Amino acid sequence: MPTVKIEPNYKVSIPKEDREALALEIGQEVEITLRHAKPQTTYTPTASERRAIEKGRAEIRKGNYYTLDEFRSWLVGSPRQKARAKKSQTRTKTRA
Repeated sequence: MPTVKIEPNYKVSIPKEDREALALEIGQEVEITLRHAKPQTTYTPTASERRAIEKGRAEIRKGNYYTLDEFRSWLVGSPRQKARAKKSQTRTKTRA
């Protein structure tokens, strides 16, 4: 299914193959019914982000990575021991 771009003033261009298939002519009114529409957004990474992505991919190719299970076990770690109560210090009585 071809996608269309919404232009200024919310004008929409119908792709040529669709115009020809529907035999649309200039000035003709068309009723549009949407069944499912979702906006498609794209993101273009910056030069520094592209370098970081490539660096990460190179590390993966070398095998330098952790699986999610390994990472999760590292986060959880071994069970910590509870802090021990301080030993009570005995006071020496001073005699007067």
